[in-house]
Amino acid sequence: MRKIFLLMTLIFTFMTATAFAAENETQPNQNQPIQNSSYEYTSEVYGFKINCPAKPTVVVNPFEDPKQKGELLVFANDGMKIIYGYQIMIDAFDTKTVPDFNKDKKKVIDAYIEKLKADNAYEFIGLETVARYSNGKENKGVVLFTAKEIEVKDDNGEVEGTLTADEQTAFTFFRSRSGRCISIQLITSDFNEDNIIDYRKSVATYRDATDLSMPPETDNDKKSKKKKK
Repeated sequence: MRKIFLLMTLIFTFMTATAFAAENETQPNQNQPIQNSSYEYTSEVYGFKINCPAKPTVVVNPFEDPKQKGELLVFANDGMKIIYGYQIMIDAFDTKTVPDFNKDKKKVIDAYIEKLKADNAYEFIGLETVARYSNGKENKGVVLFTAKEIEVKDDNGEVEGTLTADEQTAFTFFRSRSGRCISIQLITSDFNEDNIIDYRKSVATYRDATDLSMPPETDNDKKSKKKKK
């Protein structure tokens, strides 16, 4: 999982003059809150759609590994510093090592989350409903916030002190309706409640290209499937 969550320094490598020149628009004032305008962004490369709090001013591929697929959407920045953005990764995790949060047994999912807690410094981690479909079906995923304060332990596991992180971030990883493994990261210099709410709203609207090619599932469809079984 750690390969999914790239270091922030990797993200900064994309901020070139060429990238900014591609968007002939005024950069947003970093002191103004981002309004939840629900701008629908469509990826020209990967075909996914997601409602965003604003139109991205910069869109790039932040991954050095060609096997990693996704985009970084920047909504507000101050030079090379990202004020607010989303990093979206397609095929983000291995289906063999990460449980299906909608289908696997509770004890399997609980054991996976407990392992994440033990191996990483998170302020919050839990299984949540990330989206609800028109037929009422829920799609579950893991939501986590990195910790502001991190305990430093010695070789014996004893706490020596704490480190304070410069910034916090949030991750949500889940399977799309068609089964693709998706990770969406919130990148912000102001980890406040309003930004987190906007982020959660955006995650709930994510639709993968393969999802969009599928017919909508209705209650009648579900009943038909049960009869066939």
